[in-house]
Amino acid sequence: MSNTAMQKVIDKVDVSGVLDKHTGEMLSKPEPEEIGNIAPDIFAGISTLDIPKDISDKLTQPVKMEDIEIKPTGEIYLSHVRYRKMLNDAFGMGNWSLRPLGGFVKTGSVVCREYALYIKGKYAASAIGEQNYIESNAQMTWSDACEATKSNVIMRCCKDLGIGLEMWDKKFVVKFQKEFCVQVWRKPKQGKENKPQWRLKESEPFFDETGIVDPNKKQVPTQKEPSVTQQRTESKHEQPYNGQPVVGIKSVTCKTGETNGKPWTKYFITTSEGETLTTFDKNIALLAEKAKAEDFGVIISKETKGKYTNIVGMERMPEPDFSEPDENLEKLAGDIGEADIPF
Repeated sequence: MSNTAMQKVIDKVDVSGVLDKHTGEMLSKPEPEEIGNIAPDIFAGISTLDIPKDISDKLTQPVKMEDIEIKPTGEIYLSHVRYRKMLNDAFGMGNWSLRPLGGFVKTGSVVCREYALYIKGKYAASAIGEQNYIESNAQMTWSDACEATKSNVIMRCCKDLGIGLEMWDKKFVVKFQKEFCVQVWRKPKQGKENKPQWRLKESEPFFDETGIVDPNKKQVPTQKEPSVTQQRTESKHEQPYNGQPVVGIKSVTCKTGETNGKPWTKYFITTSEGETLTTFDKNIALLAEKAKAEDFGVIISKETKGKYTNIVGMERMPEPDFSEPDENLEKLAGDIGEADIPF
């Protein structure tokens, strides 16, 4: 085929399809498979979505303080459940949906996927959702990570509808931190710099919390005071767990193999003390993963065989008993004021 003839074919081709470079034949229209490959019809109805004022007011109403959560690093956020409820309340269940614009893309330990938000059949917003995925994490499957990208993208798309914009307002964030949050010290992990972490004032202390940050001190206190939880536990039990210390879980990995035709999985669990322990018990590994994810302490029973120290038992640290008032806790709460918050 001559260049002129080829050009005529190209002029007649639907640009949304694929042209065979050798024959000039029009191939089937592809579905996007990667982030950035945008189908031409995704913007159908763009800027034509009519949102009545009463619905708009509902979407942009101030966020309830009790719905806001904070990460240890200081970022505040709303749960994806809140965004879903807001969309359902505003438009009705079934009147909004997320359309994938491509397949899942994994870069390093991050899984991404692009979606568009449609409301009553019209384009409203689009964004890329992401989620960290560690294959050795026994409590997160590939499908869990993929589902989490969808939850993440709901939050991002809702910004375009004016929902929860306070989460990105620096002045609001600082005010919320001062009024409802506190920075605390936690027991440092081996080989890592100890940095203060945030939590809500009304939240339970971290299992390894060692005290509230003093804004007048720049350095980490050399002698750490026990957390409120530890004080309560130690006051009731001198040796509460048969002398076994309470530790956090730093990481959980696994190794699979086969011996005499029988498959096996060996789990390697590293504690907050830097000690790596092993077990073949999947239930112990699952509890360790849960302790790592939810940041609670565990009591470990172990034995040493050869070069490995094996876990023979693990239990979650019991919740402290708050049935009786604690004068020290009430005094501590009364002493916390704006001057104690490092800003």
